[in-house]
Amino acid sequence: MCEKKDGKVVSFINMKGGVGKTTLCREIGYTLNKKFKKSILFIDIDPQANLTQSLFEKYNLLPSDLYNDLPTEEQKKIKICDVSIGKLFDDSKHFPEISDIVVDLDEGTANDNKLSLIPGDLETVFLERSNSGAKAESALDKFIVKKGICDKYDYIFIDCPPTYSFYTTTAFNASDYYLVPVGIDPYSVLGIDLLEQVVEQIKENDFRRFDSKTLQNMGIIFNPINYISNSTGSALFNNQKNSIKNSKKLKRYDFYYFDNHFEFNSKYKKDLDYFSIDKNNRKSNTNIISITQEFMDRIEFLNSNKDVEGDSNE
Repeated sequence: MCEKKDGKVVSFINMKGGVGKTTLCREIGYTLNKKFKKSILFIDIDPQANLTQSLFEKYNLLPSDLYNDLPTEEQKKIKICDVSIGKLFDDSKHFPEISDIVVDLDEGTANDNKLSLIPGDLETVFLERSNSGAKAESALDKFIVKKGICDKYDYIFIDCPPTYSFYTTTAFNASDYYLVPVGIDPYSVLGIDLLEQVVEQIKENDFRRFDSKTLQNMGIIFNPINYISNSTGSALFNNQKNSIKNSKKLKRYDFYYFDNHFEFNSKYKKDLDYFSIDKNNRKSNTNIISITQEFMDRIEFLNSNKDVEGDSNE
């Protein structure tokens, strides 16, 4: 019998797109699983479903409608996966079982170290029109609680869209913490500030839930996608990073800023199934392992200091 977990639910989010949010989500989660032997459940609630596409590519999965369009020879290499997050928001009275929406990616892996996914679905772009209200926005949280998901995984990662929408509220209602990847540009300050306003609005709208439930910003992690590794690039990066950390607009939040920044590898964009820890790239591997270790340390610190708010590493 596998040991009971105490899984933490973490949303990856920024109100500004193009900051490498999905890539960071999958890289930390995958590294936790492969390097640190943690059980991980990814939840793709972003209608773009980029996380799902990446993991499907990695594990040779496709929904049946796409599978049926493949040539016969290609079908032999692919497995059908028809579970998706869309079933969680079905209007029917049937509340989904775990097997209805969760796919285990590494079949045959021990339960203590499994890697699973609740796939996104492009058709969820229609969800917000048909599923407004508290019932739909609580569906993911209800599923996690009623099905004991936190007892089965060490971490549950939710990849969120860069908008304030039904999906954002749904993710935050289920989350313990949220991690904010940011790019290095002047608009990053506005994106971070807007996100904090969104969080406060969500807490205010459902004050009964958050009176007894934690939803905490676990930190800001810099992801300089256009960073050039030379003396000029380093100076620009450090100047912009410091301007964000010292911003008067953000100072009142007293954020934790990760010591390690995410060194974006161009192969992440070129190859959907590129996962750093699987490749022989010492620089990328060292970087993602350091980030992942800091992530775990941060979670442990927050979990052991639940009554302490507004801590900083500065």
